[in-house]
Amino acid sequence: MYPAWTFCRIRWFVVERDTIGGNRQAVRVLVEILHPAQVHFFRFVVDRLRQQGHEVLVVARQKDVTVDLLESLGWDYRCLSQQGQSLTGLVRELGQRYWRLWWLARRFRPDVMLGLTGVTIGLVGALLGVPRVVLEEAEHACLQRWIGLPFASRIMTGTGYLQELGARQVRFRGIWPQAYLDPRYFQPDPNRIRQAGINPDEPYIVLRTVSWQAAHDAGHEGASIDALHDAVTRLARYGRVIISAEGELPASLTGYANPAPIQDIHHLLAFAALHIGEGGTMAAEAAVLGTPAIFCSHLRCGYLLALEREYGLLHIFDDLTTGVARAQELLERPDLRQEWRDKQQRLLCQSDDIAAFVLEQIRQVTS
Repeated sequence: MYPAWTFCRIRWFVVERDTIGGNRQAVRVLVEILHPAQVHFFRFVVDRLRQQGHEVLVVARQKDVTVDLLESLGWDYRCLSQQGQSLTGLVRELGQRYWRLWWLARRFRPDVMLGLTGVTIGLVGALLGVPRVVLEEAEHACLQRWIGLPFASRIMTGTGYLQELGARQVRFRGIWPQAYLDPRYFQPDPNRIRQAGINPDEPYIVLRTVSWQAAHDAGHEGASIDALHDAVTRLARYGRVIISAEGELPASLTGYANPAPIQDIHHLLAFAALHIGEGGTMAAEAAVLGTPAIFCSHLRCGYLLALEREYGLLHIFDDLTTGVARAQELLERPDLRQEWRDKQQRLLCQSDDIAAFVLEQIRQVTS
């Protein structure tokens, strides 16, 4: 059972010294997590803040496996809302989050708020006079950007970001999933997927499907069931097909469902022969891990285009059928994996330590 608002737990961490702000006073950081990928992005930032003795309050949204991931880390957090299932539901949920975050932030008294785009922390932080440091990575998410970015104090963008945001924009070198998948933070462990019945020494392909329920997905839909069946049939010639589904799979495809725990998804991607799917985040994660990746969607983000155009780690197509054809061509190459490892090394050599970059932004706005 997911934790409800009234029963969510919180621990405020007492500090001895402030290694970020340069003085001996505690820095209180409120971190907003609205999506599973943000758990990973902020994981090492939060861990390092707490190791340094700072107070960290994590507020979350019940969306997909966000709460499951937080539970697997053993973090204390406040769950402010559950994802709405329609435009009306999303608006109602946003109002709920505004009120609950306002109530909570007034009591926690943060020195800085940290989140993605600043959907909730932007307005609340501005009203309370608290600096807001946000990551921005999805140019197509117009509604979230319209709600959050005008209220951000500092906007962090990575390699490939397509827009100029003015004096508040600070750029880092790299693709944002490197904040948790850089070799400094993540080492793939083959035993993690062996325990799930997956042999990392035998070829397998990860196929990702998404639910298309996010606000920026309105009016769009993914591959049909027929297209998924065709993709599985064609890809199965090259190895085991494992489907990582954001929503429920049709009964005819449940035998291909990913057996690995959600917290091991990056170990699964790291040893895959190839990743293909509709989710931009997972496609980027596979690419930065050095796994050949194909993104099948009409959506375009700067970081995905950079992975394709600047580094050749990703291929982008409008639909799954066309993407599968490219996947078949790639899987015929005997040296495919080494080719992608070489491209990955070039990306790593040209990138910043993104977690350290985020910590530096916190230091600057709280000094």
